[in-house]
This record gives sequence, structure tokens and C-alpha cells, in this order.
Amino acid sequence: MVKNTKIKLLLVTFIAIITIGYSSFVFAGRLPQLFPFRKKDALDKWEEKIFKGRVLYKVRMRRTDGYLTAYSKKTASGIFYKLKFDPKKTPMVSWKWKVVRFPRKGKGEVADSDWIEKDDYAARFYVIFPKLAFTLTKTLEYVWDKEIPEGTIMTSPYFENIKIIVAESGKRNRGKWVFEERNVYEDFKKAFNREPEEVGAIAIMTDTDNTASTAEAHYDEIKVGYKHEE
Repeated sequence: MVKNTKIKLLLVTFIAIITIGYSSFVFAGRLPQLFPFRKKDALDKWEEKIFKGRVLYKVRMRRTDGYLTAYSKKTASGIFYKLKFDPKKTPMVSWKWKVVRFPRKGKGEVADSDWIEKDDYAARFYVIFPKLAFTLTKTLEYVWDKEIPEGTIMTSPYFENIKIIVAESGKRNRGKWVFEERNVYEDFKKAFNREPEEVGAIAIMTDTDNTASTAEAHYDEIKVGYKHEE
């Protein structure tokens, strides 16, 4: 249990790495920013952090279209993309995801009661609000969980400034593309009881290191930094 906890605590370094160098980062693109995964090099500007083994993130092409696949077998790694936008002006983010296989929670190396040791999800989408002092960095972590009710907001067992929001729940849509659209300004206020400052990055993670199982998810059509009426 201690070993697994130490490994998963490295999740916090994922947020720390994104925060480092943020003050000197200049975003020269236009909003909204789109990530359709329609080219084989679509991940070239994304960065990876490995915690325990490498999750296979790969762009899968289908004629003129494509999507991102994530396959994890007892592994945990994430990918992130640095960007900037003001959620007070352009608060919306959206994406599509599909869960092919959920982690086998409660059937791996840990007991059912050890929730902190089973913090594995088939699909996670992060919106990160970095500060120069890492301890002040805050994160919204949207997940698709097999059992926890949709709409649940939890504090991460690893870092109090990570709030887990269950955006999708259950197995009824497994194997289907599900569209998610979130107002990160409103979600941040609900989760942290204060207004957010600038967004500095987004991230994706599929992981199964704690449950010692296998999970697979697909991601597509990420869009960030826009108003709802667009």
C-alpha cells in the first residue's frame, strides 16, 4: 500500500511540471483552440509524464479523420498541452470521449476499503490553473467512472487543490462516443468557492497502476477557450 501511494503521489508532480516555466510561456495562437487528432503528428506538441510505466497514447487514423487512443495495462502516464485563456471571458471547454474498458476496481492488488489506492479511471480530462507557487496551483479533473454518480465533486486524496468532477458515470454508454461540454468558470467556483484565474494547460490521463488491471479510452475534438453561444 505504501509503495502504491508513493507512486501515485507522483500525480502531483504532473501538475508541478506544468506549472514550472509557466510565467515565461507565451501563447501566440487564437481562441478557441481545437485538437481534432486528424493527423499522425497531432501529439507532437503535447508533453508526456510517466509515473509507473507508459500508457500507449496513439493517434488512430480513419481515412481523413482520426482520434486519440489511450491503452493502459498496470500503467500510469499522462500527456499535457500548455496554453492560456481567461475563463472569465471564454469559460467553455468541450471534448468527446469513449470508454472501451474500465479498470477493475476492487479486483486488483488492493482492498475495497482502500479508496486512495484505487484512484484509477479509464478517462480523465484536466483543466489546470497554474500559479508561480506550485502549492497554489488548482486543477479541475473531469473523470468517467463506472460507479460514482455523475455530478459528484471530490477532493483528490493526493492534493487538496485537485478537485475531481464526475462528468460521466456508468457503463450504459461504454463503447459509445459521449460529448462533454463544461463551463470551467462555474465549475471552478463550485469546487473551490472562489473565482478562477488564468488557465495554463489541459491534460489527459488513462491509468490502471493501482488496480493492476487494464483500461482503454478514446478522446477526440477537444475545444477550449470559447463562449457558449459560439
